[in-house]
Amino acid sequence: MEGDSENRKDQILERLNKRNKDRQNYLDVKSELRSKETVQNEGVDYFYQTFSQKTIDIEQRLKDVQCGDAQPTDLARNFADITVEIQDLQRYLTASTMFLPDFKIKSCQNILNTLTSASDETRQRLMPKKKFGFSGKKSAAKPKVAPNKDIVDGKLSKVPEKLGSNFTWTIANRTNEHIVLDSAKVNGQDITISNLTHCLVELQGHPGSVQVSRASKCTLLCGPIARSFFAENLEDCTLSIACQQLRLHSSRTIRIYMHVTCRAIIEDCRNIEIGEYNYDYSELEADYLASGLNKAQNNYTDVADFNWLSPDVPSPNWSLLKDYPDPNWNALRRDFIANNHNSGLKQDVKDISII
Repeated sequence: MEGDSENRKDQILERLNKRNKDRQNYLDVKSELRSKETVQNEGVDYFYQTFSQKTIDIEQRLKDVQCGDAQPTDLARNFADITVEIQDLQRYLTASTMFLPDFKIKSCQNILNTLTSASDETRQRLMPKKKFGFSGKKSAAKPKVAPNKDIVDGKLSKVPEKLGSNFTWTIANRTNEHIVLDSAKVNGQDITISNLTHCLVELQGHPGSVQVSRASKCTLLCGPIARSFFAENLEDCTLSIACQQLRLHSSRTIRIYMHVTCRAIIEDCRNIEIGEYNYDYSELEADYLASGLNKAQNNYTDVADFNWLSPDVPSPNWSLLKDYPDPNWNALRRDFIANNHNSGLKQDVKDISII
């Protein structure tokens, strides 16, 4: 009897020790989780404070530039510094996306876009650049064209858009044309494109930024862009783009071969296919250096879909190209020109040196 009593006592003590150990393990796990949440919250709070302060600093610099009476050389230096600060802030946001909620990423990206637009608009107002146009061949002076017509002989169409009634497009209202802008017309410029149908457009150089609005069944090939590429209302198009920031809105059935150093963003888009940038021409390496893009950093597989906020389920609106051969742009160019020639369609071709 005494032996049985001792055994029961040992069993009870063993159960109590096990229960106490399990309870301690549970408390340790809870404490670790609370510690991680605290660290994460502190990280989020620090990001918000830092991002807000840097935003205020950039806005103040823009105000100072507008209120001052600086010489053109000083203005150029000030705008270059502001551009660097915006780029640094974009990189800070990109590096912080791993712990930020998607709605906050979207909000901060909108702030960055607003800063970029404000900087570009202020630069254009204080340091206006001569606009340019082009045509396939030189010809005698032509009569004035009505508003919203194509670009002819250096005269640019003025298209009322949400960007402002006096906004001037670089290329507008084209159909069935092969359009090539060389480095003299592209380098450092803000290129804007609108209302194209069945066109092949090549930008051989390093633009400051590129904006495309309304294009159908077109192919756009572009050299390294120093800042941003923005496109909206595209359908059945192919793009080969290298840039720092890429945003695509309200578009469908788009294939993008891209090099992007920040996180690409799509919104209100579907059936977007993404591959790695593969456009090539003789001055590509020099344009990479001049644009300031980091060729070794390509985040083309990291896309934020603002219409799909589930972190655990991939967005159905975009996918990576798999088991699909890279396009042969030379062959595509030859076929496009040959088909248009056989159909007797108008072309606008200038400085084609990469066929």
